Amino acid sequence: MRTHRRHLTVLAVPLLVLALLATACGSDSSSDSGGGDGEQATADLPPCPVDALDSATEPVEVVLWYQLLGNAADTLEAMAADYNASQDKVRVRPELQGASYDELLRKYEQGIPSGELPQLVVAEDTATKFLIDSGTVIPAQSCFDADGLDTSGFVAATANHYTVDGALWPATASTSDILTYYNKNHFTRAGLDPEDPPGTLEEVRQVAQSIKDAGVVDTPVVLKLDSWFIETQLTGSGQPLVNNDNGYGPDETTEATYDTPDTEAILDWISSMTADELLLAVPNTDGVIDHYLAMASQNASITLETSTAATTIESFLGGDTSIAQGAVENEDVDTSGLDIAAAPVFGVDEPGQVGVGGNAFYITSTSTDAEQAGAWDFMKWWNEPAQQTRWHVDGSYLPFLASVVDEPEVQAFWNDTLAGGFLEIAWNELAESTDPEFTGALIGPYDKFRVILRDMLDAIAIDDADPTTALQDAVQASDEALQRYNDTNF
Repeated sequence: MRTHRRHLTVLAVPLLVLALLATACGSDSSSDSGGGDGEQATADLPPCPVDALDSATEPVEVVLWYQLLGNAADTLEAMAADYNASQDKVRVRPELQGASYDELLRKYEQGIPSGELPQLVVAEDTATKFLIDSGTVIPAQSCFDADGLDTSGFVAATANHYTVDGALWPATASTSDILTYYNKNHFTRAGLDPEDPPGTLEEVRQVAQSIKDAGVVDTPVVLKLDSWFIETQLTGSGQPLVNNDNGYGPDETTEATYDTPDTEAILDWISSMTADELLLAVPNTDGVIDHYLAMASQNASITLETSTAATTIESFLGGDTSIAQGAVENEDVDTSGLDIAAAPVFGVDEPGQVGVGGNAFYITSTSTDAEQAGAWDFMKWWNEPAQQTRWHVDGSYLPFLASVVDEPEVQAFWNDTLAGGFLEIAWNELAESTDPEFTGALIGPYDKFRVILRDMLDAIAIDDADPTTALQDAVQASDEALQRYNDTNF
């Protein structure tokens, strides 16, 4: 895999902190492969009223619910405004919903009984099964088919991830993955090669020990205890989270399957790294930025975070202080040695092994035919090369349309800018290292799974729980969550 490591020197601590903060990645449905291959018959799909705009006598309003911050939010709002100006049939109105995907999903759930839902919802990738089982979204495959549009040009791993029962459910997707961020100067001061970041759990331990022994920092690794750490590591190692072909199979998904040697190795690594004071664990609460602060104030050397930080970081470096309103002041902090680089995410056995993360855009079934047609028209526009390029360059998400990476603007962005250099690494992880037939799990109560995994990590890293016991408790809780979901039909 071709990788590039780009670095930046931050001129003020709030710059890095806020840049990263601004980005902070039932009934059974099935496909016949771990990520869905889209080859099953789709004849039984509900129709998509793609022609309903023709009879509309006034502009159709399409409300879009989203949860994004920083440059991604600004870019989405600006692109919706440009779409509105480009035609007179549809008016898209984006509405920010809360401070997290969990908050957006809670509001969406609350609107299901009354049908008070938007025409489009930008939901986290983990919400797919729930949205399908809720009966509140239409498969975009129906719209692609009705318009005679081919979906083969979309990134295979991403399209497979969202393909269930042979149908692609979202109309588009915004992919992100995880990167390793590290301070090159700390590596240099410890006698390490700053162009050779660690690629495995064991290498991270060795690097951290060298940095600590050299007296550079007391606790070299800072890790937010997010469930995606476990999910990324296991997906990259080809380990399913649940049975039934990781949730994509033809049967009911009934049990968790992540009680494996790989999971034990990851949890033992967290436990031992914490005990040896090589890792500072940060509980994952809404709005937490402690891991960013540790990196920015040079109290840590290595962390993991989303690739979508790229353009926001560059905006700060370019002097855009609008996102810094309300910043926590940082006094008497020496930033002269803060030289942050990005590299492929470290893994159990090798770097750069990720699944599909990010979000996807779903058209709701509770809307009128004209509203569904209007939402679809916006999505067709969004999937065009110009818009996909802009969403990548300005919004930091990896393209859904694969050919976009060959656009001259994207190539220049990757070669000439900090943000582009970071995102090229993320693209290589997705396009070159991710198994397109094993992209992650399809789980109905995925939101419950993530709480369970976070609690497991907290127990081990914060409460010093035995990793084996914590893992067994988590698996049992996951099994119970699946049973409740299946019993209540979502």
